[in-house]
This record gives sequence, C-alpha cells and structure tokens, in this order.
Amino acid sequence: MIRYLRIALYPSALLGLILFWLWADKPLSPVELITQYWSSAFTMVFGSFVAGITPLGGGAVAFPVLTKVFSVDAIDAKYFSLTIQTIGMGFATLFFISKRVKIHWELLVYCFPAAILVLPYALNQTSLSAQWLRFAFSEFILVTAWVLWLCNHTLHARRHDLKYKPLILFLTAILGSFLSASIGSGSDVVLFFVLVYVLKYPIKEAIPSTVVLMAFNAICATLWFVFIDPIALSDFVIHSWWTACIIAAIGAPLGAFMLTVLKEHVLRKLIYLVICLELLSTIFNQTLDIELRYLVAASSCVLLLLIARKRLHLRRIKIAEQQKL
Repeated sequence: MIRYLRIALYPSALLGLILFWLWADKPLSPVELITQYWSSAFTMVFGSFVAGITPLGGGAVAFPVLTKVFSVDAIDAKYFSLTIQTIGMGFATLFFISKRVKIHWELLVYCFPAAILVLPYALNQTSLSAQWLRFAFSEFILVTAWVLWLCNHTLHARRHDLKYKPLILFLTAILGSFLSASIGSGSDVVLFFVLVYVLKYPIKEAIPSTVVLMAFNAICATLWFVFIDPIALSDFVIHSWWTACIIAAIGAPLGAFMLTVLKEHVLRKLIYLVICLELLSTIFNQTLDIELRYLVAASSCVLLLLIARKRLHLRRIKIAEQQKL
C-alpha cells in the first residue's frame, strides 16, 4: 500500500495543482495571463528543466533570460526565480521520492534549520541594485563553473566521514540561504560543492539532495513573501507565477527524470553550456554598465587561467605517477 502511495505522489500532486489552477481565483483571466506573460512561461520551459537536471536551479536560466532577453527588472526576475522554484524544485523533489531516487535526508536535516533561521533575515537585508544584481549573478555562475570543474577532478577520491560534518552542513546552508536571498538561487550550488568536493559524493548522487534544499529555501522565501512581506511581490512576479507554475511542475520533474538517465559526462557538458551562455549574454549585454561587463570578462579569463593551471598541475602529477610505475 505504501509503495503505491509513494508512486502516486508526484502524479497526484500534479493533478492537484492543475485543478487548483483551473478553479482558483486568479488575478487575471487565463487568456490575459498567457498573452501578457507568455515570456515567463516560455522561459520556464527551459528553466524548470535545468532546475531538475542540474545543481544550478531554475534561476540560472530564468534570471538571465528574463533580464537580458525580455528586459524584465532584475529585482522582479530575482523574486520570480525564487518563488517559481517552490513549484519546480518542489515537484522535482516529489518526483525523486516517487521514483525512490536517493536523497540524503540524514545530511539535509542539518541544513533545514539554517534556512529557516537565516532566509527571512537575509531577505530583509539584501538589497542590491539591478545592475549589481546582474553582475553578482554572473560572478556566481563563474564560481559555479569553477566548483563543477573542481568536483569533476575529485570523483575518484575516497568519501570522507568528517568529524564536524553537521557544523559544515549548517554553515553551508547559511551561506546558501544568503545567496538565494541575494540572487534568487545558490543554496543548491553551495551544497553541491560540499557534497561532491568536500564529502566526495558522486555528482548524480548529490544533485537530488541539492534540489531538495533549494526547494526548501524557495518554499521558506515564498511563505515569507505571502504572509509577512507581500509588498515585495510585484504584479509581474505574481502574474508570472500563475502563468508558469504548471510548466515548472512538469519541466523540473522531466529534468529530474533525465538526470537518472544521462551519463555524468553528458550532464557536465549541459551545465557548462548553460554557464557559457549566461556569461556571454552578460559580456555582450548593452544594458549593463561597461565597467561591470569588463569585470565579468576579466573574471572569465581568470577562471580559464585557473583551469589551465590546474590541468597542467594534474598532468604533471599523472606523469610523475606513471614514471614511478
């Protein structure tokens, strides 16, 4: 009986969301929502898929596409990215549970309290301007690329059972919550780095747990906006959420399904593609201050140099090991 209830968890939740959408008192008519906010729905076709299949979160697509392609205000794009992940990452979590995909709940229990404590404070304290928000997001994507590259080169190391693992995970969640409040995503990437690079979990095994943490952060943030600070949510955020929520509920689990199918090297290439598109769109974006664009370009060059230096170092180590044999 429990097995059938678990299998039906995601389909039942999706059906419930569709019925809720059809019967709920929406701020605009369905026709008005689709005609006026189709760009948000179109963005989440790709954003939700990325949310389910990578540790980047839907914001990695939603934020740059909305701000650079559709000229949406960066603050609105951040809040939309954060709130829509309640649906995308949340339904991806339900899909993982339905399919019995491994989720490290024993690690996440140390992360959830930090999100509950830190996220409300962080939402009140973080107030970057639109220009600096775009710049911060691009720099965060660069750090993500570096994290992923480092993780890719430590997969064969033995898993660590650290003495202070609970403290490390709690601090990880604190940093991730501040990032999520600042740029609309981030807790998943920070946890991904700790799980793969520090604790030595495989990439495909780590991603479902990062999705769950980002879903939890998004839910906490959305509850804060709805019950404590509803003024922060503009008409664009609210209307876009209604327009894109069902797409996110389907797209993120589809990405989660592909995560279980794709090989890790294909998954890494997909993540790198998303990162490259985001950085190029920032560097050639005419609406961003030229000084900030130069900083992003310079940071990208520094990252490439770091990777080249690290690759050379690893190659020398490999040659030395071969000579010893």
